[in-house]
Amino acid sequence: MSSTIVPSSTPHTDLTSVHVVPNTPSIRSIKLKKMSILDSVIFCAALCLVAGVAIASQGAINAKLGAYSGQGLSSVIVFSTGAVASIVYWLIEVEGRPPANLPKLMAAAPWWAWTGGVIGAIFVIITILAIPKLGAGTTTAIIVCAQLIFSCVIDHFQIFDIPFRQYTIWRGLATVGLIACVSVIAKF
Repeated sequence: MSSTIVPSSTPHTDLTSVHVVPNTPSIRSIKLKKMSILDSVIFCAALCLVAGVAIASQGAINAKLGAYSGQGLSSVIVFSTGAVASIVYWLIEVEGRPPANLPKLMAAAPWWAWTGGVIGAIFVIITILAIPKLGAGTTTAIIVCAQLIFSCVIDHFQIFDIPFRQYTIWRGLATVGLIACVSVIAKF
């Protein structure tokens, strides 16, 4: 067990007025340690890898469900189960107690902040329609290419209040490389 040096309550502190208090983890300190893992670039990059695998899998899974249930119902099922999973995550995040000022916070959001669900539905429906025709690899390659290019445009023009990150010549060359990769994946 580690210890922390804490000054005593005397007005002037020297080595004789310092005593050692053992560190005992509190619930708050444990929670802070868990949340601080999101500050790790490596951990966030690992999460992105998991998300990439999940998105590639999601399209194929949704297309298969669409073959059995119909494309429209497949989308409803996907979003219903996703809503349940999101509610569980939210309840964990707020520890079962939403903030009292939540309606005021939500009312302050810009209009476009409410379009994420519609955009997600468009994405799911497009993958359900495209994967049976193009395959998972080509569909995902086109989507990821478009996503990366538009993300760079969002950074450069600060769309959606995102901090500025210049669309440099290197990003431009990477864009050309992405398009070339998609072409190869689609052709072979």
